[in-house]
Amino acid sequence: MKIDMKKLTKICFGIFLASLLLSVAFWFIQINSLDRVGPTIKMDKKTLTVGIKADDEDFLKGVTAVDDKDGDVTDTLVVEKVSNFLEDGKRVVTYAAVDKSTNVTRASRVVKYKNYKSPRFQLKKPLIFASTSSDGLDIMENLKVKDKIDGDISDQIKVLSDKTVDLYDAGDYKVDFRVTNSAGDTITLPATIEVYDSDKERERPFIYLDQYVIYVKKGQKVSPGSHIEKVAVGTGYDMDPDDIISDVSTSQVQYDDSKVNYKKRGTYEIKYKVKVDSHVGTVRLIVVVY
Repeated sequence: MKIDMKKLTKICFGIFLASLLLSVAFWFIQINSLDRVGPTIKMDKKTLTVGIKADDEDFLKGVTAVDDKDGDVTDTLVVEKVSNFLEDGKRVVTYAAVDKSTNVTRASRVVKYKNYKSPRFQLKKPLIFASTSSDGLDIMENLKVKDKIDGDISDQIKVLSDKTVDLYDAGDYKVDFRVTNSAGDTITLPATIEVYDSDKERERPFIYLDQYVIYVKKGQKVSPGSHIEKVAVGTGYDMDPDDIISDVSTSQVQYDDSKVNYKKRGTYEIKYKVKVDSHVGTVRLIVVVY
C-alpha cells in the first residue's frame, strides 16, 4: 500500500497544532485561576498608644487580615519591623500577613509610647579631677544614664571630643557624652571637664552642689543658689560629701546663669566660683532645657 506522505504530514501538523492550542488554553486557564492578590490588613486605630514595655502582642491589638479566597488569615499576622523613634515617643510599626498562595501584604501605622521620655544623664559628682600621672582614672565613673525602655545604659556612653582630655595637664576640656537606646533615641550631653593642679589641692576651695545635671522644662527657671550645699578647703571630690564639714560660707559663692536661655531647648552650664584668700575654686551645674 502506498503511503501519501503529504497527507500524513498534514495530519501530524494538525495534531501538533491542536495540542499546542490545548496547551496554551490550559496555561491561560491556570494563569487566570492563580491567586495573585494578598490579604487585606485592617487596623481599628490609625495611631496606637502603648506602654513603655510594649511588645509584639501589644502592637498587634486591633489588627486583622482577611483574604478574598482564604478568608480570615489574622493568625498569620506578624510584626515585621519597628522603626527607631521619629519624634515625641512615636515609632512606625510594619505588619505582614500571608495567604495560602504565599501572597504577602504589608501595612504600617504609628505607635505612640505613653509617658515616654528620652534617656537622661545623672551625675553624682562634678566632672572635676586633680591632675594625675595615673592612667586608671575613669572620667565617666560618676556619670550614669537611665532609660525608660532599656533601664541602665551607662555602659554604652561614648565620649566625643576634638581635643584629648589630658589628665596630666590642668585646664578645661570640652566634650560630648552620647548614648543611644535600643529604639534609636540618641541623646548628647555637652559638658566641660576641669582638671586642676593636684599640687594646689590642699589650698583649693571646693564647692558642693546637691546635683550636677538638672533637667527643666522650657519656660521654667533654675534657682542656682538653692543647689549649693557646702564649701570646704582642701577636701577634693573623692570624699563622701556627707563626711565633709563646710568651713567656708556658701554666701561667698558667686554664679552667673545669664547664658542659660530658659526659653530655648538646649544644654547650658552655670559656673559657680568662690575665692578663699588667693585660691579659687569652681564647679559647674549642667542645665538641660527640654
